[in-house]
Amino acid sequence: MLFIIASYLLGTILIAAVVAKIRGVKLHEQNSGNLGARNAGRTLGKSAFVIVAIGDGLKGVAVVVAGRVLELPELTIAVAILAVVLGHLYPFWNSGKGGKGVATVIGAMLAFSPLIFLSFLAGFLICLGITKSATLSMCGGFIVYGIVTGIYIEVGFIVSIALLLVIWKQRHSIIERVKPNVLE
Repeated sequence: MLFIIASYLLGTILIAAVVAKIRGVKLHEQNSGNLGARNAGRTLGKSAFVIVAIGDGLKGVAVVVAGRVLELPELTIAVAILAVVLGHLYPFWNSGKGGKGVATVIGAMLAFSPLIFLSFLAGFLICLGITKSATLSMCGGFIVYGIVTGIYIEVGFIVSIALLLVIWKQRHSIIERVKPNVLE
């Protein structure tokens, strides 16, 4: 249980908020107001995007690697993935307003099963070729990864819950990209 709580707390460390604070910017008041890599990049530049994406991704990697080093059961590691994503999405210290969880869950997915991660990449690339939208393609990749991990890993359904939460946080971006443009 301590590992799960520690994973949630790790998730609440929002790298975008740290980078913005260092640069003297109130990121939650800029552009989308989201405390994630995309808004950091939009507001603070490409280097901020890269730093935040890598930092947030490493949170997901750290939970899986720590769980494996501690020889914890896969069930505990899967729940820890869910916890780190929940921490990123809903940090207690910021009234539950965090990032969208994309980088964090991608880091966790990669560390949890590098081979199955290829299914995410395949789903992402196929969707990108069809939709030309990174947001929609990311969701398509998450769905493919969720299905494949659910089939091949006994506790994969728990990781799929984390993926669904990230997709849910993307819902406004998804709607924006799929609604028809009335001017066309």
